Amino acid sequence: MPAKRTEPSRSALNPAHGFKYTPSNSTNLAKRFAEIRRAQAKAARDAAKALEAQAQAQAQLELAPAAVVLPIHRKACAQ
Repeated sequence: MPAKRTEPSRSALNPAHGFKYTPSNSTNLAKRFAEIRRAQAKAARDAAKALEAQAQAQAQLELAPAAVVLPIHRKACAQ
């Protein structure tokens, strides 16, 4: 069977044919998905860190349920 040569439907050299160059780093799906996963993991870490800081600040403000606040008497402090 003889080899059959086919020409591309769009010429890469003629801009009028609508060919657009795409850099290879933007077409590598494995790298793109890895970048997306890293961004999502970073966002999750940042959200967890912010939530932890908020919970810690709230815990510092709250008293334990069994806590009793006693007034300080000046006579008791003078002794």
